[in-house]
Amino acid sequence: MEFSEAQKEALSCTRCALCHSRTQVVFGEGPLNAGLFIVGESPGFNEDREGKTFRGASGILFERLLDSIGLAKERVYTTTLVKCLPPGSPPRNPKPSELGSCRPYLMSQLSAVDPKVVLALGEAASRLLTGRKESLRKVRGRAIPLDGRYVVPTFSLGDALYVPADRALLISDFSRLPELLDAERPATYGTHNVLASPESDREPAQPGLF
Repeated sequence: MEFSEAQKEALSCTRCALCHSRTQVVFGEGPLNAGLFIVGESPGFNEDREGKTFRGASGILFERLLDSIGLAKERVYTTTLVKCLPPGSPPRNPKPSELGSCRPYLMSQLSAVDPKVVLALGEAASRLLTGRKESLRKVRGRAIPLDGRYVVPTFSLGDALYVPADRALLISDFSRLPELLDAERPATYGTHNVLASPESDREPAQPGLF
């Protein structure tokens, strides 16, 4: 599916029941030549209200993380696995069938942007984008070469907001993105662990990020 066709279809999509819980579709935003492509799980209340990705407290953390590596949000393509707010307070996790319904839209976005680095935020994004069944804690922080790009699984912004240890590791993972963006596209399909130091030597959370 071409990008323009996917965007047009998604904005009025009724493929799954999430169309009944949304206020508006949150398709994604950013330049189609972005080197960094960031994928969350689903829109939250603030995203659903504004029709844009990563708003509210998560959005503040996200922009501070980007600032910490000298990257403006306008230079990054951001989206989510599903494009509509799941029901519940707080919203429940998307069901497998809902992830499957939105998958063609995500694949269209990836194809159009063709980023060098994909950052997968959270367990569901990690598994869908890497095809790996290992838990996020086993694979996070790695750069996994797939389809000529690096996929980097890490914690979701929501988890990082409430778990200081996860926030410290998320900050660490963000700090390594410039290295990957400056690297050549991968020519192999093996796993390359980009961590420069053992887990026990990780740097603490940087003050002032959140």
